[in-house]
Amino acid sequence: MDYNEEVEQLAKPDQVKHGERADANQPLVFLDTNVIIEYLRGDPAAAQLFTAEAAGRIRFAVNAIVLQELLLAVDTAGRPEFQLIRDHLRVLPVDFAKAEALLPRVRAVRNRMAHSNDILILSSADECDFLVTSDVDFKSLVMAEKPQVVTPEELVAHLRAA
Repeated sequence: MDYNEEVEQLAKPDQVKHGERADANQPLVFLDTNVIIEYLRGDPAAAQLFTAEAAGRIRFAVNAIVLQELLLAVDTAGRPEFQLIRDHLRVLPVDFAKAEALLPRVRAVRNRMAHSNDILILSSADECDFLVTSDVDFKSLVMAEKPQVVTPEELVAHLRAA
């Protein structure tokens, strides 16, 4: 399968209406690209998140931007582990209106030039309970209650406390 066919197959967004949840008992967790790559490289905290998902404690979401970044990462897309987990990733649509609304906030953050992919990721993650990333600069971009931006270690600690 070529790159374009693989992106098309993976990036079929789930239709989620504002405020709608498939299962309100399971937090919806948006995974940034770096967390999935960390999992594939054997990071213990990222692995614990995937264990929690397999146990039904959380649900995972990504968007087409994260999938594209994963497919372009030389050491991830072809790995068998990626093939296994991609079916557990709910694909959320990119919301360009929300992305545009984030631009003033991004411009106001000092000493930080947000990558355009970060803005598109945030536009999809706003209905999620958590955005899990190793990029701590995401915290300065989120102004709303949701998503709560956490590292893999922080979410693991939250799940243990729950």
